[in-house]
Parts: sequence; C-alpha cells; structure tokens
Amino acid sequence: MANGGIIGPPNEVTTNTFSAKVTTFNSSGTFTAQATADVDYLVVAGGGGGRNTSGGGGGAGGYRASGCFTPSPTRGSAIPVTSGTPYTITVGAGGSAGASCFSGNGTDSTFSSITSNGGGGSGSSPAPTSPGLGRAGGSGGGGAGGYKGNPCVAGPGAGNTPPTSPSQGNAGGQGSNGDKSQDAGGGGGGAGAAASAAPCSPGGPASGGSGQPGGPGGAGVANTISGSPVTYAGGGGGGKRETPAGGSGGSGGSGGGGPGGYCTASGTAGSNNTGGGGGGGGPGQSGGAGGPGVIIIKEPASTSTSASGLWNINEVYENVKAGDWTNS
Repeated sequence: MANGGIIGPPNEVTTNTFSAKVTTFNSSGTFTAQATADVDYLVVAGGGGGRNTSGGGGGAGGYRASGCFTPSPTRGSAIPVTSGTPYTITVGAGGSAGASCFSGNGTDSTFSSITSNGGGGSGSSPAPTSPGLGRAGGSGGGGAGGYKGNPCVAGPGAGNTPPTSPSQGNAGGQGSNGDKSQDAGGGGGGAGAAASAAPCSPGGPASGGSGQPGGPGGAGVANTISGSPVTYAGGGGGGKRETPAGGSGGSGGSGGGGPGGYCTASGTAGSNNTGGGGGGGGPGQSGGAGGPGVIIIKEPASTSTSASGLWNINEVYENVKAGDWTNS
C-alpha cells in the first residue's frame, strides 16, 4: 500500500466472564477447567469393608478438602488449574465385605495433586490372631472381638496412612472380649474422630453376660461445598456376637458409616458416595461393604480477556503496564 499500512485483522479485546461452578463426580471421569484459577475441592476415598462374626467396622475413606466449606482442622489449600486442561478424576470404590477372615480396604480417590487413601478393612473373630487386627488406611479399621476368654488384644488399624497434612482420618477402635458369646468388634475410624473401643468385660459367664454392644464408628465431617451441609467419611460400627443377655451391633459413624450386625444380622454397607466404612457382622454373618467415595470441585467466578489482531510493541506495553493484559 502507498501509505505503508499493515493489512490484517482488526485489533479486538474480548472479555470472558465465568460464573462460579460446582462439579460433582460420583464415579471416575475427566475434569476440564473453565478458566485458569485456584479451585476448592472435596476428595473422599472409598470406605473399608467390615468383617464377619463380631468383626470390626471398616474405616472411613480418607477425607481431604479445602476452603471455608470444611472445618478448620481439616482445611487444606486450594490448588491451581489451567483453562482447557483435562484432569483425570479417580473416585475410589468401597472395600469388599468380609464373609470369612478378610475384608478389603477401600481404594484411593485422586484429583490433580490431591490423593485421599482408602479406608482400612477391619478385623474378624477369633482374635488374637492376625486376621483380628484392623488395617491401616485413610481411617483405620476396627479390631475384632476376642473369643472364649481371649484377652482384649484385637488392635485397631491406624488412620491417616500414609500421612497427610491436614490429617485425612483417624484410627479405628479396639475389639473386646467376654466369654463365648460376649465378644464385640471395635468401630472403624472416621474423618472427624477416632472410633471408640468396644466395651470390654472378660470372663463373663458362658450362658450370657453383660450384653455389651459393638463399638461405634467414628464420626465423619460436614462439608458445604455442594451448597448444603453433607457429612462424609464416617466409620462402620463393630459387629456383636449373639448373647441371651442382649446387646447390639455398634452404630455407624455420622457420614455414611454402616451399623454393625448382631445375632443373625449382617453388617450394613457404608452409604454410597460418602466414603463410609461398612459395619461388622453378627455370628457367621458377613460384614458390610465400604461406601464408594466422591470428588467435588468448585471453580470461583472469574473474568479473563483475550486480544486478537496485530498490536505494536507500545500498545502491548501499555496494556500490560495497566494490568489489562496478563499471561493467564
């Protein structure tokens, strides 16, 4: 051209506004960020399964969360995501129920750099053999009840394993022993509290005894990231062997923990997409499976700009200097 001008597209600045957005994953999938930002999250792993025959309750799946949606002792930091980038989401399954000596740990849930570990499976009677011990996990499984005069030695599984900061969970409860029909499993640990041990009264008469209940599961944690308070990651209740004097299975922890079984009842499964632990079973009855986990991501409201066309270096400098253009 005679004037030496540049032929090209016009210079335009486009402003993009994004509303806050909550995305819930009840199963594995892919998350793609709408904008480059720091996002809050709730990542709950699958709960551990409960075991049979006065078995302990399963430990809750590991609980990790950020933002003001979760109480301060459990509050982590938001994490960065990049616009248009796909992130693999893995939602952990619950651990298998124990119909014989073994129940399964829950499986891990993962989003970006955040991994919550599956809840620990629980111990099964007769203790004090190795199957009686609870297993470690996000929260630990409960120890089994003793049997026929065995002492109260069925230890629980440790929580927050492997360790995270803030802690992702707590230990299970110890099993107890009476005599023949008086043994009871300890509860599984919860994200908000360790489980209590089952009441222990060794040496009760073979015909009955004090009717001790199974140990209760540890409490979970309430979270409001979905818009309303929901409690997640409660431990399963311990199972109780039949006794003429009465008794009951242990209560499940708030947040989806399954109650323990008693007499001819099996343990109850942990609730779906809470990471709750399964309850221990009554005599000869299966424990309950752990509840699957969940992942919830909250993206903040944000605004971004993009510029098209051909800009000279002075125009670029002035826009960057004014803060109108950034590298995000």
